Amino acid sequence: MSDLATLPSTPTRALERDFRLLWIGSAISQLCGMATVVAFPLLAARTLGASVGEVGLITAAGYLPWLVLTLPAGVYCARLRPRTLLLLADLGRAGIVTMVPVLAAAGHLALWHLYLSNVLVSCATVFYEIVYLSMPPRMLPKDRLVHGNVRLQMARAMSLAFGPAVAGFTVQALGPEHAPLLNAGGFVASAACNLLMRARIEAPGATSRTAGLWAELAEAFRFVARRPVILASIAGSALGNCCFAAYEALVILFLADDVGVAPGTLGLLIGSVGVGGLVGAFGAGRVSRRLGSARAVWIPAVVCAPAGLLLPLTGPGSGLFLFLCGALLFHAGFAVFSVGQATLVQLLTPSDLLQRTVACVRFVSRGMLFVGGLVGGLLGSLFGPRLGLAVVMLLWIGAPLVTASSRLRFWRDIPTLE
Repeated sequence: MSDLATLPSTPTRALERDFRLLWIGSAISQLCGMATVVAFPLLAARTLGASVGEVGLITAAGYLPWLVLTLPAGVYCARLRPRTLLLLADLGRAGIVTMVPVLAAAGHLALWHLYLSNVLVSCATVFYEIVYLSMPPRMLPKDRLVHGNVRLQMARAMSLAFGPAVAGFTVQALGPEHAPLLNAGGFVASAACNLLMRARIEAPGATSRTAGLWAELAEAFRFVARRPVILASIAGSALGNCCFAAYEALVILFLADDVGVAPGTLGLLIGSVGVGGLVGAFGAGRVSRRLGSARAVWIPAVVCAPAGLLLPLTGPGSGLFLFLCGALLFHAGFAVFSVGQATLVQLLTPSDLLQRTVACVRFVSRGMLFVGGLVGGLLGSLFGPRLGLAVVMLLWIGAPLVTASSRLRFWRDIPTLE
């Protein structure tokens, strides 16, 4: 449901220009953000002597704030001006990430610093993403909403496609202790794009609500609880995110140690995940038109998900093609799934409830990232990275099936609120 009607003084063209700036800034920060995804596990394992389980805890620590902050953030984000929150989040994350190479240069870096850095960056990211994901309906007409979500998914896919390669070669050239500076630069670039925006978008709840924190959260929870389609969507996202975090905790050590891949090549292989996501994001709009916006949420992911079982079969030499093929197909399907999930919530939620509903969705789905990081570390410790990865990819197939367990499977298109 678009909020353009609430912004009569702001031309639609100006809002779309600002949306492009928002998209570009986020794309740059996500692209550069892969530096820490690659650097932190290698820094922990090779410099600080961390075990597989301790490396998994680095991933889990970065997702812990989603369990703690998401719900109150959904309320307070609706009370503060969006651009202010985005700017503070970007500058805060840049400063936090910069401390890792500073501590490394001083010879004082310890494993707990990596945990703390991931936790603090994630705290800022909670606020950033709740605002970021609620912006498309407020900046774009309803008929451009799927296109806007495609762009947001493309930004993530581009970071997964090219970020690991850039990060891998940065780690190879500068060492894992200095690579996080690339991440900090990305956050600064995102902040600069924010400062270039011109439209004045007020907080949706700045003047309209006076209820307390728990009353406003209860209203959002009641809304979600009465919509089985949104509940099924949340459950599917939760399972998918749990598996993604477990995959993230295992895949770098799997490729580096079990398969014997060098950091530069490792970045290219991890990047194939993003190439698949980029292909899926490019095709999401066309798939939505052909299948229908509701069918596109789950059918492409169901068809492509079994390809993920090729990943744990990866071996050296020509065996690397198994990883490439599996990652491309699997993540192409799930990119369409992600676009559909975001559009589903946006179209079925009134604008005054959107940020709180996004917070509820993120609380459950992103909270499972914390669980997934722990599960990945546990599976790696018990069975080794290869077998642990096989279990994760098998479970991941169930995510779109869970989403389709509601009446969504009978719809062709997602109904819109009028």
